Amino acid sequence: MKALIGLVLIALIVAVLLQIVVMGGASLLHRSGQLGQEIQWLQKWQPVLFWEKGIGPELDKLYQERIRRELLAGRLERALLALRQARAHAKSKGVKPNRDLTALGIEALTRAADQVQAAGQLSRAANWDDSLFVFAIRAEEPSHRYAALAAFMEGLDLRVRDGQPCAALARVDWAKRGLGGEVPGLEQNVEDDLRNQCDQYLRHGGSR
Repeated sequence: MKALIGLVLIALIVAVLLQIVVMGGASLLHRSGQLGQEIQWLQKWQPVLFWEKGIGPELDKLYQERIRRELLAGRLERALLALRQARAHAKSKGVKPNRDLTALGIEALTRAADQVQAAGQLSRAANWDDSLFVFAIRAEEPSHRYAALAAFMEGLDLRVRDGQPCAALARVDWAKRGLGGEVPGLEQNVEDDLRNQCDQYLRHGGSR
């Protein structure tokens, strides 16, 4: 019995020391701004420290903080990469992006669309707007769903301005198929107007 108690105590001491080492290492990486390495470090040890339930929520925060830092530093490409990784992390857990991650995603994708539009590449900017639409149209927050709809509407307008009214009309059908029904908040006259513009474009020798 004493031997068993001794083994249990040794196991507990080892577990506590291991937890101190792991969390201390994560803290050092965080203070030095190495969020990517901190994420990898915690993910490596998470299965071992199975009793530490705080690692999961901490990883979620780190994924979001990495996006936020890249946006604040103006590193848009790295922010978009961090967003993709954060979405993959959420998907691996079988959950949808939470409110904070959705807000960061909307900001990153909006900046991407604005940057490409400023370079005069309207249809490419519309593609980024479509990405925002897909990302946020099913979000829990009404403001996020509104941002998704606004981005979709902007994408339609950008395609029309780029001389592609039929492509804009096709995106409405694409959105309906993806949602399995009507696009929430999209007025019917928008689709009707696009159809008229597409018909006129085709009559004047344009192609789909």
